[in-house]
Amino acid sequence: MNKRITITIFLTLVVMAGQGQITLKGSIINERGEKIEYVSVGLEEDSIGTISDANGNFTIEIPANRKNDLAFTHVSFQKAIVPYETYANGQQLTVTMKDKVVELAEVVVGKKNKPQKIAGKAVSGPMASFRGKGKVDGTEWGPVFKSKKDYVISDILLTIKGTSYQWCVLSFNIYEIQGDKFVNILNKPIYQRIEKSDGKQRLDIQPEETIVLKGKKKYYISVMVVDSDRYGILDMQSQLKTSYYRVITKGKKRKLPIGPAIMVQGYEVN
Repeated sequence: MNKRITITIFLTLVVMAGQGQITLKGSIINERGEKIEYVSVGLEEDSIGTISDANGNFTIEIPANRKNDLAFTHVSFQKAIVPYETYANGQQLTVTMKDKVVELAEVVVGKKNKPQKIAGKAVSGPMASFRGKGKVDGTEWGPVFKSKKDYVISDILLTIKGTSYQWCVLSFNIYEIQGDKFVNILNKPIYQRIEKSDGKQRLDIQPEETIVLKGKKKYYISVMVVDSDRYGILDMQSQLKTSYYRVITKGKKRKLPIGPAIMVQGYEVN
């Protein structure tokens, strides 16, 4: 049974004198009044974007000459669009979003199967780092890999070399690459909180949902910092492997020969 989620956005427009821009603020909740965390907010086909915080609040600076529609995206919901004519006058808006509908196929995993390494076989490289103040603006980074057979993901592994944040929250995404499109195959976000006090650590994330990779398909797995306490740096083990550096709030991507050493393990599907 599909749910319909209503996101109510209370928008306040403040024109900043002499700066030629609009400061747009909002709060994102569902129809039950619950906050929706880490929603990507950006102008359609533009370079302006941000991410809401853990309480569903966001602030975005929009130059006065921009009149693009405003897009809201989240891995658990279908994209919602707010036209410029609707938000430009500063009225309160209610944006209704629908759950992302995904038909889950029945999978059978052999009892004797052991987890196999699906992605992560590459030469180690120098440090891979994220840096920024507070929330990073939707920048994700990770390797491209091909699944030779059908697998169900059991573990996502990443080594954190160190951080200057007191704490930060990582978000992992997995996409199927379809031509030039990156189609997220998750039903819900995968978040991991990192504490500076833990020092160097080996993350072993075991997804709660069943994530199926299809044989002979190309995938992209990424990590990004969606929240933190301050300006800081997060250092990760890297690998010399084709990767993408994407700013999802701005719709931009760049191919690189190096990226975070994210390892994926899983069970072969019978």
